[in-house]
Amino acid sequence: MTRIRAITAAVERLAPVAAAKGYAGLDTPAFVRCRVETEDGLVGTGVTGRFLAEEVVALLARMEEALKGEDARPIEAIRAKLTSRFNPRSATGVFVSALSALDMALWDLRARALGEPLWRLLGGARQAVPCYATVGLPGYAEAELAAVCKRSIEAGFVGVKMLVAAGGRGVAEDAQRVRAVRDAIGPRALLMLDANCGMDVATARRLALMVEECDIAWFEEPVLGNDLEMLASLRRAIRIPIGAGQMVQSLSWFREALTRGAVDWLQPNAAFCGGISAAQRILALAEAHGTPVAHAGGWDIANAALMAGHAQGGLLEMHGAQLALRQRLAEDLVPEAGIMHLPDRPGIGFAFREA
Repeated sequence: MTRIRAITAAVERLAPVAAAKGYAGLDTPAFVRCRVETEDGLVGTGVTGRFLAEEVVALLARMEEALKGEDARPIEAIRAKLTSRFNPRSATGVFVSALSALDMALWDLRARALGEPLWRLLGGARQAVPCYATVGLPGYAEAELAAVCKRSIEAGFVGVKMLVAAGGRGVAEDAQRVRAVRDAIGPRALLMLDANCGMDVATARRLALMVEECDIAWFEEPVLGNDLEMLASLRRAIRIPIGAGQMVQSLSWFREALTRGAVDWLQPNAAFCGGISAAQRILALAEAHGTPVAHAGGWDIANAALMAGHAQGGLLEMHGAQLALRQRLAEDLVPEAGIMHLPDRPGIGFAFREA
């Protein structure tokens, strides 16, 4: 692996799948795929999510101009150069999304050049990661919701996550659905709730108090905007653990979430937070504060190596709304009986099927 010949990026779209069941945000499922090719023909791949996808692609084209002919190996130096040129005031948004995809591609490239799986290069803490299934989507009626969650536990997943504050339902109906799922999956399986930043503090507190006896593993992103003061206030008021961070792009937010006691679980996602490099920093913060980590926000394939490689890596989310993605892959990562076994093949673990 030597110098960068080309960086190419494109917006790709996924067909909605039946498993989505009315999941908010899948009206136009899109993502950005980034490819970094070196002069000796090696290729690394990275991805980021659907937000401002066209703008992310345009910025990656400018990043190619800045990096063409540069050595692809010093990833930290590359990040510093791009930050100085395109983001000197530490904004988030398009820059961090573009950096997420590019950084991931550079790590994939490094692993392929060295003939090693990325999970091992990142530390090799474990080769298998337990998974939970995000299948409790708002399009399911209560009986159907309970049944699909039960099937996931029977398939070996350690837990299931269900959406609340979605589908036009109120707190009382959400609470009833939560109790139905707990009854269906039994007392030992993990049960998580996800409000996708959809509640104010009072509403989130009310729901939490109504379902407290259901042994909720964590209440994910309960309040508007992942506001740290709101999260800290809610955490002081309820007994259910709080998780957040899946699409947060600021390292300082994660630091403040920990130092201010706003969360019980950190949930970084390498496809959004700034790539593999940024996610490693966040996991180190979590380790220093004794806080567990669980991946969330989709893109299990992009985060599996991170969760396996770093000592603070934790549960991996398998999101039912991303099943269509796997039809695009030549190299895939698929859990068996609820466990993601990381392969020994070089690279991040996944690769797209090229035309």
